[in-house]
Amino acid sequence: MLKRFVLSVSVLLMVSSLAMTVHSAEVKKVKPGVLKQVPQAAQVPQKVDTDHIPKPKADLAIMVIHISPTAPQKGQSVRFTAKVINKGLAPSTASQAGIRVGGETNPQLFPVPALAPNAVHTITRWQHMASAGNFRVTVIADAKGAVNEIKENNNSLYKNFTVKDILPDLTVVNPRVDPVNPTVNDQIRLTATLNNIGDIPSGAFRTGVRIGGESQPQNAGSVGHLDVTTPQSQQYVVARLWNTSRPGKYVVEFFVDVNNEVKEHNEHNNSIKYVITVRP
Repeated sequence: MLKRFVLSVSVLLMVSSLAMTVHSAEVKKVKPGVLKQVPQAAQVPQKVDTDHIPKPKADLAIMVIHISPTAPQKGQSVRFTAKVINKGLAPSTASQAGIRVGGETNPQLFPVPALAPNAVHTITRWQHMASAGNFRVTVIADAKGAVNEIKENNNSLYKNFTVKDILPDLTVVNPRVDPVNPTVNDQIRLTATLNNIGDIPSGAFRTGVRIGGESQPQNAGSVGHLDVTTPQSQQYVVARLWNTSRPGKYVVEFFVDVNNEVKEHNEHNNSIKYVITVRP
């Protein structure tokens, strides 16, 4: 019995060894460099349609507007200066820019040469301002639409300015009371200095002084001519004598051009108030 068992085990070991030998024979060693990649099909580059790519264009615009003098007066010649810039990516062709002042229908035209990207050209116009008032200056790049631009809605820029009239401007300054500390029944002298801070002398006008609750200023005299105030000019005053039997505080108001006889730059600086105290 034991001999049969030993024989069976021997046979099984021989069969297993033979199977491993056959399997090992089927495995071949691969030398380095023998493996090859599978060839891929060559890719053909796609053709780019350049006909539909947008080409760079110019873009003309107005950078800034300068006005000189900055506060012009009636009758002066005013200089308007503007800068035209090419903000695009391509050069512009030669063109014309326009400057329109006030209510003009058509702008005055000025030549602008061909501009490279970021190049700037300055144009200038002089205009005699015959009247006073509020005005607008408008500057237009490519006024005739000769340049093919990437933007067509940024070609203009405007600036408002005011032309002053040449006028006098009457004012009242330095109110004074004499005596400085008045008492009841004193004769009080009230005075103030008249100034003309305008451009030209003024014609005739009247002055007045109102005290306390008076409804209208009392006529304090007239002036036939008042030069523009300088350190050397003659000083005029508005004056009134007054006394009261009632102590207390009083508001005194001095007026120049009480009847609005003079056309002035400013009609709201023709009076000044002063408070005085009358003691018992």
